[in-house]
Formats: sequence, structure tokens, C-alpha cells
Amino acid sequence: MQEVKDYYDKMPYFSAAFADSSPVRLNAIGEFLNLNPPPLKTARILELGSSFGGNILPFAMEYQDARVVGIDISLTQTSLGNKIANDLGLKNFTLLQKDIFKLTDADFKGLGEFDYIIAHGLYSWVSDEVRAGVLAAIRRFLSPNGIAYISYNVYPGYSTFSILREFMLFAGQGKDDRLGVAKGELKFLSDYLKIALQAQQDATLKDTLKLMQTQLNFLQNITKDPKNDYYILHDFLENFNKPTYFYKFVDEIGKYGLCYLLDSDLGDIFSSGLGLFRFDAHIEKYYQKRVQKEQMKDFLLNRSFRKSLVMKKEVLNGSDDFEVNITPSEISRLYVSACLEKKDENFYLNNTLLNPEFNEIFTKFYDNYPQSLSLENFNDKQTAIYALLELISNQNAVISTKELKKVEFISGKTRLKPHVKAYFEYFLNTQNPVILLANHLNKKADFSKNELEVAINFDKINELNELENFIKDEWQIKDRREFVKTLFNKLQSGYFLTNVSC
Repeated sequence: MQEVKDYYDKMPYFSAAFADSSPVRLNAIGEFLNLNPPPLKTARILELGSSFGGNILPFAMEYQDARVVGIDISLTQTSLGNKIANDLGLKNFTLLQKDIFKLTDADFKGLGEFDYIIAHGLYSWVSDEVRAGVLAAIRRFLSPNGIAYISYNVYPGYSTFSILREFMLFAGQGKDDRLGVAKGELKFLSDYLKIALQAQQDATLKDTLKLMQTQLNFLQNITKDPKNDYYILHDFLENFNKPTYFYKFVDEIGKYGLCYLLDSDLGDIFSSGLGLFRFDAHIEKYYQKRVQKEQMKDFLLNRSFRKSLVMKKEVLNGSDDFEVNITPSEISRLYVSACLEKKDENFYLNNTLLNPEFNEIFTKFYDNYPQSLSLENFNDKQTAIYALLELISNQNAVISTKELKKVEFISGKTRLKPHVKAYFEYFLNTQNPVILLANHLNKKADFSKNELEVAINFDKINELNELENFIKDEWQIKDRREFVKTLFNKLQSGYFLTNVSC
């Protein structure tokens, strides 16, 4: 593992934030499924392979009574991540430089149990022995009702990506600039495929080339931005990248006393079939277990990536599978927030058309965003249940067990939440940030440098228009009032604001 440590110290992995792995979402899913998950206020959070901690830092800022720990093999990443947290004044956040495979009994005893464990971008990218160490660590660290998140590449969808990975490894072998050579050869391959597809007469071979071109186009869109070089290096040019089949993953975690719950996107519940009666009936008849059904969907949908939630096997109470039973009681425990788009009297969530029958419900979400709403906010409970289920089934909706408040501006009372100013200052003053700017839901927050420079002065004002005084002439802002309005909306929708009592 020393080679891996040296590699990550030399080429650190940019630390993004992933909404699917947010403890807020994991907790909400646990409540939704009536699993009595640990409360977030005092939760203990652990991320394995935490890099600089960007995926767990926003949560630590919001929930200051929680304990947030990250473990990573890279001293470069853990040291800088701890410095960032210290500069923010966080007391509940720690990154530890440790080899997961070499954790001792003293480590497990000293760190204790954790309620939510995240292993994003780790399982598929380590050796078999480390992979075993990850599952063993999750089993030992996980509290009785705790939930762990594991993301990993899966076949059959990753098969073509595996070919492109091998192509890049072959092209760059022995070269000092492996990345530059690999990217150049991808361009060469792309040019060839364009010509070959025009000239190819064999229909079968042509279809095969089309599939490779589709995957290659996806990959090239990533490689266009130099900021993504870290991703190419640590994914496609990584020493280890071993996809698996979903059913084999379930078998493997079972050996460590863990069981599959469902995927973080809730597809097991809301997209349990293909939507085509003939094929769904066939799967229902011949593949009766849920894991078998999900594996069939992976084959038929050519799925390449999964974000699975797992728990200790004891939660099954001797059953061989987890049964989902959703009632109005479970739905009423959730708060939902959704950034809807309105077109021609219809509502869309991330370009997905929502059922017009529930437009009255969706109108209330649209008008109140980013305020979260629950079943209690609606008089017509039956219609609201169906509308809420439709929103929850879309992974772009935010679900939480705590109300997400739309903070309206109040003179002299509206301020940035604790630590937010220092958080913004990090991104303002750092030329190449190593973490992603995100809110406590792990949703990306998109601020320009100019917006950040004005935002850090928010606590100095009593009236919103006073922010205009911090706009510099050299920025050549044509409409200062509109600039401030846009900035406030970003702060409001990112839940960065609070109203304080005088």
C-alpha cells in the first residue's frame, strides 16, 4: 500500500461533494423505510477514503454537535483537509491518515461506532485484500441501526469503459506524461471511429463501434476540462479498477455480516420494473428475489455504476431480504424540497415532466422553494401523498427529516450561518481549491469570485441593498441591484442563511 500512498500524495484526488451520499439523505431514507436511523444532531459520521474531506465538511459545519471523521491513506490530503477545517474553526471534524487495510483493534476501539459510513469511489478502485478490509471495517464500525453507503462500478455497463481504460493504459505505458498521451490517443480513436462508422458495411460490427463511440464521447466530455485530470488519473489510469456484478456484490458483503438495503437513488422502490408489461412479467415469474430482479435490470439497462446502502444483517431479523412497506406514516416523516421548472403550465424536475394531475401540489413547491414541505402542509392528503411520492422518486429532490427553511431577509437579523464566511473565504482566496463548494446537503453551490467577495460582507449589513456598496467599480456590473438579488437567491437556496434574535 506504500505505492498507493505515494501516488495519492503526489497526485491528490479533488474532494467533491455527492448528494447521494449525504448523511441527511441517508437518514431520511432510513426514516422513510421505518428503520429507526440514528438522529443527525448527534450522529457519528465516518468516510473511508475521504481525500481532503470535501464530502463531509459541509455536514460538519451544519451539525456542530455531530462527530465527523475521515480516514485516508494520503498524508497530503488529510493534513490539508484538517488545516481547512481548523481555519473554519470546526471542532467536530477530523481526518486521520491511516491504511484501512491495517486498522488495528486499538483503532476500532478508539474510534468507536459510527451511525453513517460513506465509501464513495473506493470499493472498485482498490485491491481485493483492501476491498475485504473496507467491508470488514464497515462491519466493525457500523452502529446497530447505522447505514453505510458504498459506490462501485458494475458490469455489464462498465464493460466498454473497461476497454477504453485498457486502451489508455496501453497507450500511456512507459510514458512520463501518461495522462497527456492517453488523452491524445482518445482523440485519435475518436477520429478513427467517425470514419470507420461511415465506411463499415457489417451491421454487427457497426453497432459495436457505435457503442464504443457513445462511451468515448462521454469520456471525452470529461477530459476536455483540465480540472478533471485528477478523475482520469484516479479512475481510468488507476492501478486498480475492478467492476463487479451487483449480485456478486451482495454475496460479498454478506460474508462480512452486511446486507443490501437499496440504492441511494431509491430505484429499487420507485423503478422496480422496466415499465414494459411483457418483460416485467417475465422477470417477476423467473426471478422472484429482489436482488435477482435488480441484477436483471442491470443487464437489460446496461447499468455501469451503483450507489448501494447496506446495514448489518441483524436488521433483517432472520429474513433473507429487506421488505419495503411504505404507508402515509412513513411519508409524513419527510420534508421535501424540489427546484421545479415551469413550462407551459407544466412542472419539470431536472427535465423530467411531472404528472399534471398534481399541479396544484407542485405549484406550492414551486412558489415556496427552497422551503421544504411535508404532508402536513396540504389539505388534500391523498393527492399530496401521490405528488410527494413522485418527487421523492426523483433523486434530484431533496429529502430530509428536518425542515429546510426558506430564510426571508429581515433587517438587522439575517446573517450567514456559523462558519459560512470562513468557508466562502477559503474559496475566494484559494486559486485552486481542493474541495467543492457545497451546502450541508452536499449540493454544489455555484458562486463566482465576485459573488463570494460580496457574500463575505453579508453580516455587516442591515438592509439588503447595502450589499451594493461592496461591489467594485472595476467589475463593471451593469445592474448592481440585480447582482445583489441573484446573490441573495443563491445564499437562500443553498441554506447558507439564518435569522438571529437580537
